[in-house]
Amino acid sequence: MTLPEHGTITCRACFNGLEGISCSPAPKWKMVNDPGAWGSANPTYLVLGFSKGFTQADAFKNKPFEQIAFGGMRPRLTAALRSVGILNEGEDVNSMIADPHSRIAFGSLVRCSVSRIDEKASRSKGHSIYSCTGSIIAKSFREIPDILENCSRIFLLNLPTSVRAVLFLGNQDSYVRGCQSLLLKLFPDSFSKVNQVAADADSRRWVHLAHPSGLNGHFNTWLTRNQGSGQKRLLAQEALADIAKSSTA
Repeated sequence: MTLPEHGTITCRACFNGLEGISCSPAPKWKMVNDPGAWGSANPTYLVLGFSKGFTQADAFKNKPFEQIAFGGMRPRLTAALRSVGILNEGEDVNSMIADPHSRIAFGSLVRCSVSRIDEKASRSKGHSIYSCTGSIIAKSFREIPDILENCSRIFLLNLPTSVRAVLFLGNQDSYVRGCQSLLLKLFPDSFSKVNQVAADADSRRWVHLAHPSGLNGHFNTWLTRNQGSGQKRLLAQEALADIAKSSTA
């Protein structure tokens, strides 16, 4: 099987026959039908955010498709992938995202855009503010588990044999636990933990990296230090060492 080809994806599996481009999959949540895939359909690596944030979701409406994925954070994503050996020094994600024949595919765990009311921000502003960052993401595993599991079964259950590693962007402990619980449901017979940020399942490695969003105040520590959050970078490097060495040689 291959991943979706570079471009927009035709999928309404979670809309249950509803018309229109948006729905409310659970109280306080909204979902917009705008799934997409970037880069290769037969990659060595699959890089997954959680869901398109507002910057990318808004760009989906009025910018060229190649500019949407990880808009506003590509330099930090490039640095993250270089730090774990996925990109060489002369490579960057801009070319990989735009190239349907590169060795990397880009997407999100939830391919449509999902967001939840941020209650603290809403109280401050006096009206409903939706968000898809931080603690909001952790709540998704409890409040919209059917959406996460449905999307995972469609896009992760039968990955092409070329994929040697899947890289989740986001390494908070709660997010790692949530993603690994999904993997255990998908691959109960092959799942095993490697270390704090990595697991094996379905004959490939699944590794969490720091999210490159500018809202992640721990990113530079993760990227440049060997203490604190930087210890998780060391664990990711260790988990990817053999794969990265062979794929970029």
